[in-house]
Amino acid sequence: MHRILRPNIAFAGLTAAGKTTHAKILAAQLGYEWISATALLLDILGVSANPEMIWFTDYERVQQAREDDRVDRELERRISALAQSRDGLILDTWAMAYIYEGPLIRIWIESDEASRTRKCYVSQGREKSLDLFACRQLIHEKDHSVRLQFQRRLKFDLFTDMSRYDALVNNTDLIAEPTEHYAQAGIRIFTPVVSDVVRYLVDQALHRASTESGESLRAKYGTMVQAVSVKPWSFS
Repeated sequence: MHRILRPNIAFAGLTAAGKTTHAKILAAQLGYEWISATALLLDILGVSANPEMIWFTDYERVQQAREDDRVDRELERRISALAQSRDGLILDTWAMAYIYEGPLIRIWIESDEASRTRKCYVSQGREKSLDLFACRQLIHEKDHSVRLQFQRRLKFDLFTDMSRYDALVNNTDLIAEPTEHYAQAGIRIFTPVVSDVVRYLVDQALHRASTESGESLRAKYGTMVQAVSVKPWSFS
């Protein structure tokens, strides 16, 4: 394998936890390329749509197209090939921590259901097709569908198996009300948490000195940093 100069980073978390938002922000900060698993999925399906809105508009159609597992196997093949052949990637995906064995910094974003419901509602933009109750239903359905699929196909539990993640960060309660104003305020609070945790893990992966440690990050950010590895396990 070529020498890794810019370790790839994968974000995971349940529906509307903030994976895409913070993956894109971090990619801009680091000068990395953001890779959306949803965009790859739509390309495989031959669907032309906004990857960030497809779950509001065509959730059932996408799910039906994935029933025989061939689409998901191809998605996993493509995203694993990208991670293996390139560096400087931010991978916005659900299962990367478990389908890819190579060097990768793995980040889990935790967020409770109420926070994710508010995030889902705001993410629709100005013209909202789902109210808060419908957003909560969509989150339930999507989370549990993906969980069952991964348990059946990949033999891990998305809800409980955290052993492969190098950091667990938590943005619960950062969006106090389901409005764009509060969503942006929460993003501003959480952005430096993600940035500092990832930069620390990149330093450890590349054997560079860091001004931070797991202890200092938890002291600085409290419950927003639940766990940070001494070093990303796949770089050991």
